Amino acid sequence: MKKIWSRYKETVQKNCTDQELDETQIAYWRNSLFSVTVIYLIPLSVIAIVPGVYMSITTNLPILLAADFLVVSTFLVIAFNGHISVNTKKLMLTASLYVVTVVLLYYLGSFGPGLLYLLSITIFATLIFDIRYAISSVVINLIICIVFALIIYFDWGTGPMNVQYGLNSWIAVSSNVIFMCVVTVLLIPKLFNGLQKAFDNKNRIEKELKLNQAELNKSLDQLEEKNRELVDFAYTISHDLKEPLRMIRSFMGRLKMKYEEQLDEQALKYIHFAMDGAQRMNSLIDDLLEYSRVGRLHFKKEMINLNDLIDEIKQDFNVETGNKKPVITAENLPEIKAVPISIKLLFQNLISNGIKYQNGSRTPEVSISCEATERHWIFKVKDNGIGIPSEYYDQIFNIFKRLHSISEFSGTGMGLAICKKVVTQHGGEIWVESEEGLGSSFYFSLQKN
Repeated sequence: MKKIWSRYKETVQKNCTDQELDETQIAYWRNSLFSVTVIYLIPLSVIAIVPGVYMSITTNLPILLAADFLVVSTFLVIAFNGHISVNTKKLMLTASLYVVTVVLLYYLGSFGPGLLYLLSITIFATLIFDIRYAISSVVINLIICIVFALIIYFDWGTGPMNVQYGLNSWIAVSSNVIFMCVVTVLLIPKLFNGLQKAFDNKNRIEKELKLNQAELNKSLDQLEEKNRELVDFAYTISHDLKEPLRMIRSFMGRLKMKYEEQLDEQALKYIHFAMDGAQRMNSLIDDLLEYSRVGRLHFKKEMINLNDLIDEIKQDFNVETGNKKPVITAENLPEIKAVPISIKLLFQNLISNGIKYQNGSRTPEVSISCEATERHWIFKVKDNGIGIPSEYYDQIFNIFKRLHSISEFSGTGMGLAICKKVVTQHGGEIWVESEEGLGSSFYFSLQKN
């Protein structure tokens, strides 16, 4: 039974709606309401025809029976004939309802629901048609009421209308029905007009968003292409610059070795500056190359045991710094899925900074810990170094940003910029908390997979 009902509904909806309309058009919803009405009117009409047959027989009014069968037949044609246009089917349904209404008014008078049908037809027409059809239903209702007023006045026919209503009472009752019909036609279309404006605004906004999204995607593609070109350019230039730097260091070294005894102290000092500058430039290029590789050459993620990774990094720092060997500790770090080389660079740079930026009076200490949230791993790398002034918290992650001169601390100012790029590559953020003279705590998040 359920399958039959489902198949029945699908058939009626297909035959009573326009498939070319979409949900942002009022006509779509008018047709949907019409199809739903037909779906339920047919079984209800079949049920209602039983008392109609009984009344027709007992009152000897076969025309009532004929009207009922006419309406049911019309409903069936509307529901199952797929060759008639939807608008025509709406007119057929409305016309059949008017036939029943007129018959009920003439033969049953106040004993039938004729006047109620008039109001119902107007409400129904206002819902399924546009405004001109709704106004037409009010005009038709008015004509019907005038015709029946004439029937009463001139005493035409032998129906109950002549007995149950006087002209004054009929005018009073029918005028109230017409008034309600007019109110219906005035109010309901305003609701539909408001809905149509909302749909139009929605379509306009969606269209604008699609255009903006298309322009944004185009701009992002262009930006991504420029970024690739810039990274490739930086990589190529950095690689090519290393060759002349090697030549400078090599020839300056030979110059010093061969002519050291013949050169005065000032000349030897100039040679030292040149070699030192070339060495620092070489380090800067190496860092720049490493920065360009993050996310470009290093992008494949693998499972990493961070405890093993930190043990490996410890070996690189297992040397004394100012007669004090650094202490590096880690607390049960998790196994994560990330880019191995990038993550190693991240921890190396943070640990290196904690060891390097010391005042020399205490043993460098770096501790690493981790907390888990629903979507991220939150890491903390804490040191006991010289600390960072709060006004520089944001600047230190910028490329080439240094807070100290070369004479104070060596470096290129690229380490924390590389850290930020690695963290961003893994869908996280990096920040710092510090107290001058007591140390710094670098926090960074890595997105879980």
